[in-house]
Amino acid sequence: MKHTIILIAGSLLAATWIRGADSAPAQLPKPLTAATAVRLVERGALLIEDFEAPEMNSKIWRLHHRNPDRTTMRQQGGRLELTASGFVQMNGFWGLGGVKHKDLVMVGEMDVRSTGAPPHRLAFHLCGGDGARSPDNWVEILMVDLGTTARFLAGISSPVGFKPLKNLTVELPHPPGEGFLCRIELNGDTNMADLAVKAADGWKRVCEPVELPLRTVHAELKFYGNHGARPAIPTEVSSRAWFDNVRIYPRSQSHHVGINLVRADGGEIWERPGGGWPPIIADAAGKSRKITDLKVELRTEDGAQLIASAVSSNFGFYLLPLKEAPWDVYPAAAQIVVLLDGKPLGKPLRIERNGCEGLYPDDVYQVVIE
Repeated sequence: MKHTIILIAGSLLAATWIRGADSAPAQLPKPLTAATAVRLVERGALLIEDFEAPEMNSKIWRLHHRNPDRTTMRQQGGRLELTASGFVQMNGFWGLGGVKHKDLVMVGEMDVRSTGAPPHRLAFHLCGGDGARSPDNWVEILMVDLGTTARFLAGISSPVGFKPLKNLTVELPHPPGEGFLCRIELNGDTNMADLAVKAADGWKRVCEPVELPLRTVHAELKFYGNHGARPAIPTEVSSRAWFDNVRIYPRSQSHHVGINLVRADGGEIWERPGGGWPPIIADAAGKSRKITDLKVELRTEDGAQLIASAVSSNFGFYLLPLKEAPWDVYPAAAQIVVLLDGKPLGKPLRIERNGCEGLYPDDVYQVVIE
C-alpha cells in the first residue's frame, strides 16, 4: 500500500508541474514608450567625395596626368581645383575600385572659366572601363566656358552597332562665381543613361537618353582637351576649374530606405513566446500587442509630406520606398516617425543633411525605442 501511495503522489506532482507550465503567463518584452534616437548602420551611397581633405584620397582616386607641364590638380578650399594652359589631353582624377552596380545616379558640382581659344573642356564622366572586369563604355557631360554662357555637350562610348548619340547641346547663363549641378542617371532595367544639368528653372537634358551597357562603374573628373578648331593665329589659352560634392548612389526609384527598431543596446524590441507569430511587443501600459500594430513613416524634413509608411511583421525591420519622394538628388534631410495605434511614440527623429551627409537610397538606420 505504501508503495502504491508513493506512485500516486508522484503522478499528482507531475500533473501539477505540467499544468503550471501550461498556465504560466507569456514573458512580455519591456514596454515601448518612445523613439529616442536614429543612427546610421549602413550607407547606401557607393561614392561620397567632398574634397575637404588636404590631399587626394588614394583609396578612391588615382591621378591621371598626361600634361603635367600644362595642368595642375590639387584639393584646396574644400574642392578639387584644376588649371590648364595651351593644348592638353586627359588630365584629372580617375576613380578606383569600380563598383559592380549599374542602377545608379552620379551627381556633382563643377565649373570652368577660360580665356583664349579654343577653350578647354571639363568632363563629368561615368565609366565602366576597369580592365578585365568591364569594357570601356562610358558617358560624360562636357562643359565649355563661352564667357557669359556655358555650353554643355554629351560624350559617349558605346558598343559597335548601338544607336549613335544625337549630340545635342545646352547653353545656359554663366554668372560669375557660380557653378553647375550635373546629374547622370543610369536605369538598371533599360541600360538607358540620362544626362542633365540644373538650371534656374529646372533640369535641362544635354541629349536624349542613350543606351549604356555596363558591368561596373567609376567616376572620372578631368580636363578633356580643347573645344573647337585651333585658330589660324594661336592665342594663349588658360582655364581654371573645380569639382565638388561628387557622389554615386543607387536610384531612388528602385531602392528603399531600411529602418530597424531596436533597444538602446541594439537588442530586439519583440519576443516570440513559444515560437508564436507574429512577434509581440508591449505598449507603455504593459499590454501585449502584435508587432504589426506598429507603423514607421518617412517624411520630409519639415514633416509636412509623407514619403512612405510601412507595417511589418519581420522582426522590427521596415523597408520604405522613395518613389514618391520630392528630392531630385541625394542626400536629403528627412524625418522618421514611429506610431502605435496611429499615435507617435515620442518625437519625430530627424536625419540631417550636411554637405554630402544625409539620407541616401539604400541606407539602413537603427531607430532606438525606449
